[in-house]
Amino acid sequence: MSTRAKLILAILTFLFYCHMALAQNKYDAFTVKVSGKGQPVILIPGATCSGAEWDETIAHWNGKYQTHAITIAGYAGTAPMAGGPYLDKVRTQIEQYIADNKLKDVILVGHSIGGFLALSIGMDMNSSLSRIVVVDAMPFFAGANNPNAADTFSEAQAKGILDRYTKMDDQQLKASQMMITKFMCLDSTRWDMIATWGQQSDKRTMAYTMSEMLGKDIRKDIARIKVPVLVLAAYSAMPQYPQFTRESVAKTFGDQYKACTQCTVHVADGKTRHFIMYDNPLWFYKEMDTFLQKNN
Repeated sequence: MSTRAKLILAILTFLFYCHMALAQNKYDAFTVKVSGKGQPVILIPGATCSGAEWDETIAHWNGKYQTHAITIAGYAGTAPMAGGPYLDKVRTQIEQYIADNKLKDVILVGHSIGGFLALSIGMDMNSSLSRIVVVDAMPFFAGANNPNAADTFSEAQAKGILDRYTKMDDQQLKASQMMITKFMCLDSTRWDMIATWGQQSDKRTMAYTMSEMLGKDIRKDIARIKVPVLVLAAYSAMPQYPQFTRESVAKTFGDQYKACTQCTVHVADGKTRHFIMYDNPLWFYKEMDTFLQKNN
């Protein structure tokens, strides 16, 4: 090989690795695991959770879809973003990911904070989407039980949460996450996994993503969504709160989503808490599959 040819090859090799490095660093707000072929489904997990939250859902589909399981940067031991606003970065980068990969007729599935993000993306990208599944999330969670909740991000609130996390050592943080997990999930076989994801998450990311979601009211904005949306709401009776009924849950979610003409709310009828896919998988899969097939 001539010297000129070697030089050209070296330059091309250098440019190739530069391109790969840029591609890998382009989306610093999330990591993604892609599997299967077919219609694209982007799955966004709940706060502090890994994209592995969706492993059983993906296995249930058995290769029917091309799945893109997201893990938000800073959650479940992944490298955090350099700074905020965190949720805006995640939203815009997922939208860019859809555009860059020329994904069409995308199905968005989001749980908790991931559901809030799915709604936000749905407000922006109707032409690229086919439908949305929201798992136990609201467009303004803070306003569900507080009509005076402020539609504004509170830096003081975020710093307060971060301060509490910072004062905890690993064991204390794990215990705190375990207590929350036991309230949010009835399936005890999942508790350690979910709590460990929380323990391994970046504390600043945890504090700020939650505060950003609580401080943003998109109840009116979801009227811009033009694709069908299925909202799955959790319900499990709690004797200590007799006023908390399946009907009260349906009303709360109905009020939250009343501006969205494309949204249909279904409330679980069994012992089902926030992690619906774990507590009531048969109902979860049936509801989701029926919705996706009906609107396909």
